[in-house]
Amino acid sequence: MNQMDAGKFHRECIIIDGLNASNFYEPRIFERLYQGGITAVNATIAAWHSLPETMKAIADMFQAFDQHPERIMPVRQVADIQAAQASHRVGIIFGFQDIAPIEDNVRLLAVYHALGVRVVQLTYNHTNRVGSGNLSPNDEGLTAFGREVVAEMNRLGILVDVSHCGPRTTLDAIEASSRPIAFTHANPLTLCKHPRNKSDDALRALAAKGGVAGVVAFPPLLTCSGQATVDDYVRTIDYLVNLIGIDHVGIGPDFMEEMTPEVSAQALRGMSPQALAAFTAVKPTVGFESISECGNVTAALLAHGYSVDDVKKIMGGNWLRLYQEVWQS
Repeated sequence: MNQMDAGKFHRECIIIDGLNASNFYEPRIFERLYQGGITAVNATIAAWHSLPETMKAIADMFQAFDQHPERIMPVRQVADIQAAQASHRVGIIFGFQDIAPIEDNVRLLAVYHALGVRVVQLTYNHTNRVGSGNLSPNDEGLTAFGREVVAEMNRLGILVDVSHCGPRTTLDAIEASSRPIAFTHANPLTLCKHPRNKSDDALRALAAKGGVAGVVAFPPLLTCSGQATVDDYVRTIDYLVNLIGIDHVGIGPDFMEEMTPEVSAQALRGMSPQALAAFTAVKPTVGFESISECGNVTAALLAHGYSVDDVKKIMGGNWLRLYQEVWQS
């Protein structure tokens, strides 16, 4: 398939960005998602935020739907993703990257679900009420409150995400969940020894439960260096496909485009000065510098020999299947 045909094929497919942490209050992000052919995106609207801060973020997103109806629409069910494709808009899935917005009240999950939240990561980088993050010096696993949270998310139909969780908390959550869960944005630890990445055992456990792993585009998690290309991205997809099967691999680039300095500082809290300097000096993955270039991933997969059907699975079909299984409460 030539480049022109690959571009047309990409536009005809359901393409799902498994995790995007960009500044969604900057309209240019919506344009980049559209340019990248994205049908739906798991948009991080809260992480360490308090209840009032989170409610404001949701209210601001509702305003964005009103202000940009020609470009974006809310997603609460799989049918909305299909509607987004049919109307040539980007479907926005509300996602959290920490359980902080519920404070110590598991019943708030039902409130957030009613407002459209469909993906919640259990921890960010550090220990919280439910478990330990990947930067926690001592991962003691899922807490009793964490088990309540997972059970309530299962009941409501909210996807459990453990991308930033520590190793024990990750495995505990997979075991505790009655539904498939996700690594929305994490790469194989075998390929890159980074604390954010997942062991082969964890990846196998995820797949055995029916989950999906989204491949991150950020070079330090992709190649463990300050540089990477779209071919490196495809090589990581290759590894996962061979390890856990074609039905359990998706894309989760984890772009943080147009991020404000204040949010960036909070997101990188806890990193050493040396690690922080190295992190901020990294250049984007060549060929996949922005979500607007997502079509390059489709083209690279096709050029690499993946079948049309398998490319559809990796670029969106596997996320769609997982959402269908989990969101039905």
